[in-house]
Amino acid sequence: MKTKRKTLHESAAFHTTGEAIYIDDIQVPEMLNGYLFTSPFAHAKIKSHDLSAARKVPGVAAVINYLDIPGENQMGPIEHDEPVLAEHTVRFIGQAIFLIAAENEEAALEAKKKIKIEFEELEPIVTLRDAIQKNSLLQPERKMETGDLKSAFAKAENILEGEIEIGGQEHWYLETHACICIPGEGKEMKVLAGTQNPTETQAIVSEVLGTANHDTEVEVRRMGGAFGGKETQGNHIAAWAAILAYKVGKPVKIRLERDEDQTITGKRHPFLIKYKVAYTNEGKITAFDTMQHANGGITTDLSMAILERALMHADNSYYIPNVKIVGKAHKTNLPSNTAYRGFGGPQGMIAIETIIDQIARKLAKDAAEIQQLNF
Repeated sequence: MKTKRKTLHESAAFHTTGEAIYIDDIQVPEMLNGYLFTSPFAHAKIKSHDLSAARKVPGVAAVINYLDIPGENQMGPIEHDEPVLAEHTVRFIGQAIFLIAAENEEAALEAKKKIKIEFEELEPIVTLRDAIQKNSLLQPERKMETGDLKSAFAKAENILEGEIEIGGQEHWYLETHACICIPGEGKEMKVLAGTQNPTETQAIVSEVLGTANHDTEVEVRRMGGAFGGKETQGNHIAAWAAILAYKVGKPVKIRLERDEDQTITGKRHPFLIKYKVAYTNEGKITAFDTMQHANGGITTDLSMAILERALMHADNSYYIPNVKIVGKAHKTNLPSNTAYRGFGGPQGMIAIETIIDQIARKLAKDAAEIQQLNF
């Protein structure tokens, strides 16, 4: 009789003893710490700023703005609609405006206090319903359809209409976003990153530094959780740390505090889904007309791919002969929402399962029976 061989996680012993090394545990000689100065407003113009006093604080090596970026002021993974640092306008609370490299946190906090900046507040769009009303879109709508909805609804034995709101969700990874950037020979930059996409991080860092991809080396030792939160947005921390390391010529580490991480990073996309279905007295769904509205936040990020996944999961595992599914990703003055486990699939499936449940209740049947009928 053969016995199955147990397969252990390669870092199991280190995890269980607490010896596993994460980015924030790594120590590099002469390393400085990087900090962010972020927007307190959801939408505002930057009328003026003065960094001179902040730059004179003892222990502060650099305080920089977008003009100090050697390459492109862009870190959008799909669309170039996401500035590394704000230029003339801030578009969500927590948007990075200035970067600080300092010997310690006390010096950085003192520098933050000495930054002079004047804003002119603008009207923000902060709710999904406001964005829908104002037709604030990230990209053109997506649509899939088949069959003859008009005829199916005309012949319907029963019609059900409604809507479902699905909230966002915080990733809450074990280690917050963190990155260490170490300047090398010439234009080389070594990036110790917490990223789910090292190749993309390499490309983004190279773009903001104005260097070739082969000049940037990305190493992911291990990640303290991610769940999609570090698929694209790990690039942000890497870009900020790389710019500071380039500026001061020394290694720089950025590790976000938990509150800061939650404030400035995107979540699972909240959805508002409106629907109309036709079904028989037995419980067979004959027509499904639905509109999916997603709150994308301020930039495109992965919102369109997530929306498209939600569209493709809208009928879940059921066969519905007459269908129209329309999806819209809306722009709001919030941090850009991003990948999260399921990547739009859960939002799409929750809606049709809610419909199944409602049909079951109206027909006084078990929901499993309605599911079986529609497979």
